Amino acid sequence: MKQLTLVAAALLAGSLCAALTQADLTPEAIAPAIAAQPEAQRQAYAREVLQAIAASPSDDAAKTQALTSASRALISGAGKAQGVAVIAEIFNTVPIAQLQGVADLLAEVNFGQAVNGFTDAQYDDFCAKVVGSAARYIEASGTDSPAVRMSILAATFAKASADPDRTRPKLIAALPASVQTAAATYVAASEQGNREVIAAATGVDEVTPTPADPDAANVVAAPAAEPAAPDRVEAETDYLEQGRPAVEADDEAARTVEVKVPLLSRYVTDVSGLTMDAMRASMYNWEVASPGVVTLPGLGGPIDPALGLHEQVPENFPRPRPLPPSPVYGNQRI
Repeated sequence: MKQLTLVAAALLAGSLCAALTQADLTPEAIAPAIAAQPEAQRQAYAREVLQAIAASPSDDAAKTQALTSASRALISGAGKAQGVAVIAEIFNTVPIAQLQGVADLLAEVNFGQAVNGFTDAQYDDFCAKVVGSAARYIEASGTDSPAVRMSILAATFAKASADPDRTRPKLIAALPASVQTAAATYVAASEQGNREVIAAATGVDEVTPTPADPDAANVVAAPAAEPAAPDRVEAETDYLEQGRPAVEADDEAARTVEVKVPLLSRYVTDVSGLTMDAMRASMYNWEVASPGVVTLPGLGGPIDPALGLHEQVPENFPRPRPLPPSPVYGNQRI
C-alpha cells in the first residue's frame, strides 16, 4: 500500500511537471530559468522542478544528488527576494527519503556560518528567521510529516553553525509551539544521522544514506603558486654563483642598474686599508657600483680610481673614525 501511494504521488507529480524536460532539470538550466520567472512565481517553479526530479525513475542515491544540485541552482537563481521561500519549498517538497541527504550536503557546503561570514549573533538571528518562516509555510502546506521536515530544517542550520549547541535551542524555539517537544527528538536524530528514527516517524521504508557531493568537481580550488619563469630561474642562479642581484632577463634597464655594496661601501677610506684594486678583487663588482670618477667634498678635484685613496687625500683632510659593526651583516671584521 505504501509503495502504491508513492507511485501514485510520482505519477501525479509527473503530470504536473510534464512541461519540464530532462534538459530543463540540469543545474545549468534551472538557475537562469528561475531567475527569469516573476518573483511571485519562483517558489511555484521550484516546487515543479523538485517534483519532476523526485518523480524521475532513478535510484535513490542519484535522485538525492540530482535534488541537491537542483536545490543549489534554485536558491542561487531565486535571488535574495525569494531565496528564503525557495529554501522553505525545498524542505517542504523533497521526498522524506531523500531530504536528509539533501540537507546534509546543503549544511556542509552552502549554509555554513564560516563560509558565509556571519558572526555568531548574525547567524543565529538569520537562521531563526529562516526556520520560523519556512516552518510556518510547511505547517500550512499540507505536506507529509511536517514536524519531521521542520526538524530536519532546524537541524540543518544547527549543524552548519560554528557552535551547534549555541544555535540549536534558538532554532527549535523558532518552530511552532505544537511541534517543539517532538522536534527536539527529531532534530537530534537528524544531526546524528539516525535515519531509523526519521523513517519510523514518517512511515517510509528507508531514508537514503547521504551520497557523495554531486558538485564536488565544480568547487574551484585556490590557485597554486605559479612556477618561476625559466629566465627568472637562470637569473637567480647567476646571482648565487656570481654574487649579483637577480634581474629579469628581458629587462635591459635592470641589467645596467648599479649594484649596491652593502658591506664594503662602509670602508671606502684609507682607514680600511683597501685600495681600488683590492675592491676589484672582491666578490662585488666595484666598477659598476662606483662611477668611473669619484669626487669627495673638500679635496678640490677628482680622485683617480686606479690609485689608492691614501696617496690622494691631503693630510689635513678629516679622517672618519671606523664604524661600529652593523647588526645587519654578521661578517664585517676586515
